Amino acid sequence: MVRKLGPPSRPLPKAKRIWRWNPPQPSARWWWCRVYHQGKHTPDGITFRRYGPTARFDHHHPADPPVVDTTGRRVLYVGEDLATSACEVFGDAGIAAICPNYRVAIIAPTTNLAMFNLAAKGAAMAIGALPALGDGNEARSLTQQWARAIYEDKPAGPEITGIHYRSGYNSGEALALWDCDAGVEVVRDGGGYPQDIALDDPRILPRLQVQLRRRQIRITTVTSSECNECKKEALAP
Repeated sequence: MVRKLGPPSRPLPKAKRIWRWNPPQPSARWWWCRVYHQGKHTPDGITFRRYGPTARFDHHHPADPPVVDTTGRRVLYVGEDLATSACEVFGDAGIAAICPNYRVAIIAPTTNLAMFNLAAKGAAMAIGALPALGDGNEARSLTQQWARAIYEDKPAGPEITGIHYRSGYNSGEALALWDCDAGVEVVRDGGGYPQDIALDDPRILPRLQVQLRRRQIRITTVTSSECNECKKEALAP
């Protein structure tokens, strides 16, 4: 029987597990992206979220309910492709209810960004954790403790700006980026237009439908008044 993931023992031991996210070559196809619900705290695809903690590797100071972190801690989650990013957003519910505010932004780094490579073999155990930290069904309050420990104790060195890990639903590569707003940008197409597109756009929706059906996630389109996230947004501080 595999032991359960426990809280971090601070300070974390040194573990030089580094994964680097490099700016793409001009000829490279788009790869990394973010699926998000546009709102007060997420006005576009590359605005880092100060409101938290809510998600797996949020490094915000503890707050229940979540609040805007006044110390400036900010996070942005990115997936290696559309399927990985969409599964991270809709996997819990098992249904993707797409309203007009759901979007996908194609994102690239503008400089070399170093991540703690939690996806590497042995990386989790090297800091006293387990692989379930990245892809297991663990309490978010627990994974957030680990995020804060990695952020504050810097086991892989001072240059680390996030975590590279395997996603819980699609097993794809994912990034939790911390406080490096100037290091990312929305990719532009050949005409110079930012590639931040509504999920219900005819260029995206058919592809999304194919990817999610393969993963047993039902997809439907709804109005803003029917969308649960829009309703939450209306009540958010």
